[in-house]
Amino acid sequence: MQTQERPVYTKVQLDRYFDRLKLPTPSRKYDVSSASAEDALEYLSVLQKHHLAAIPFENLTLHYSPHRQISLRSDELYKKIVESDGRGGYCMENSCIFGILLRSLGFQLYSAGARVKEGEVFNGWNHMINLVKIGEHRYVVDVGFGPNGPIHPLKLDRSSTVSNHISPASMRLQWKNIVGNTNPDQRLWVYEHKINDKHDFEEMYCFTELEFLPSDYEIMNYYTSTSLKVLFTQKIVCAKMLIGGPENDQIIGVVILQNDVKWRIHGEKKREQKFESEEDRLKALDEVFGIKLSPVERECIKGTVSEIKKQ
Repeated sequence: MQTQERPVYTKVQLDRYFDRLKLPTPSRKYDVSSASAEDALEYLSVLQKHHLAAIPFENLTLHYSPHRQISLRSDELYKKIVESDGRGGYCMENSCIFGILLRSLGFQLYSAGARVKEGEVFNGWNHMINLVKIGEHRYVVDVGFGPNGPIHPLKLDRSSTVSNHISPASMRLQWKNIVGNTNPDQRLWVYEHKINDKHDFEEMYCFTELEFLPSDYEIMNYYTSTSLKVLFTQKIVCAKMLIGGPENDQIIGVVILQNDVKWRIHGEKKREQKFESEEDRLKALDEVFGIKLSPVERECIKGTVSEIKKQ
């Protein structure tokens, strides 16, 4: 039986990737295949943290490009995210390239699909996560969900263990049935997030341990990048985590750009910048995220529903 080979990056490519993540040279490891489970998990956590802080969750290609097409090819992802200043991608782009990074470093993993919850129901398969095996345990690793997504690996543990998110928030996994299932015995992993202790946990998305193939993501990617029913085609979003704290090594907040840009530290809004025109947003993309769009890209948003028009 033939198996489909998955792409990996060379050491030269990995070094450039590490540069993009601003990963300190002493922290760089190129092969974890012989590392202890404890060391491998610690390194995985470091990589996820730096990825969330360096590479934004964004859908700019769907609004500022002539073609408005998202490619999941490994070479195209590398060119866009690693070799371009400031760029990132939405879930399938960020999780796909992060999965290639992990595989190149010797981690055992595969990807799976997830259903995001909108309102009271879970929608169709439109999100991508990675499941990494370390020792005897499997961990869900997600770098493509945005501000409320996991900030470190979560072990697939049916005890519903609560983990710290950006203080005062927390997160957990639950193994349970979901609204919409007609089979009461069906169970899925449900990722939940809680803003603080005054609020209840909210379901963010659910997933199974079934491995998804590249062809599955081609179908999912086509829908999420073209359907007028999907938020990504209607609104612009660009967000990344902020690192700080006493050791300058903890995720302490997030900066989010849509029709304005907000900085939130430990759950509190610390700064907000309003946009009065499209030029204001383009300037913020440059100054806050380091994303410099070309004249052609800037022109492509004119006349669309997502353009900020002067009052």
